[in-house]
Amino acid sequence: VPYSEALVNFVFFAVNFVAVLVIFRKFLAANFRSLLAYPWYTLRCAALGFLIYMGGNAIFSLVVTALVPDFANINDAAIMEMVQDHFGLMTIGTVFLVPIAEECFYRGLIFRNLYDKSPFLAYAVSMVIFSLAHVLGYVGMEDLSTLALCFLQYLPAAFALAWSYRRSGSIFAPILIHMVVNQTGML
Repeated sequence: VPYSEALVNFVFFAVNFVAVLVIFRKFLAANFRSLLAYPWYTLRCAALGFLIYMGGNAIFSLVVTALVPDFANINDAAIMEMVQDHFGLMTIGTVFLVPIAEECFYRGLIFRNLYDKSPFLAYAVSMVIFSLAHVLGYVGMEDLSTLALCFLQYLPAAFALAWSYRRSGSIFAPILIHMVVNQTGML
């Protein structure tokens, strides 16, 4: 019996989540202590980061809709198809497991380690890698113009997530934004 795409993705999300908890346990613990020490500041930074994301996404949508009226993000469409098949698994994976794993990797590892060398480089590299990760699985299945638009659509989110991490000093600000964005997208 072949496994559904949603189940395979959920298992992938779960394995990544467990690996992140093991590898980033000290980082997460230190950030959790920071969250407990400054919860309202972290929440304010997350709220501002969410507004930055929404503004960037709205501008992108206006421009793209004017240029390519029938544009649809292929990754979002694939996720929504899996959500329809397995809402519970995809909710747990997309809303809870993925944001923690991705934020630890893209902001906690890449952004944080590059920031002292060059803030510009930290933003640029973490944004490009984050955006590419959401598009590369579709190379060969979609035309380059669609892939390029999908890539560009992830840049406002990547910027907002990096900004909220830097501003708050806690990985939990971008995790919270990522959870809200993913939950909103699923609904």
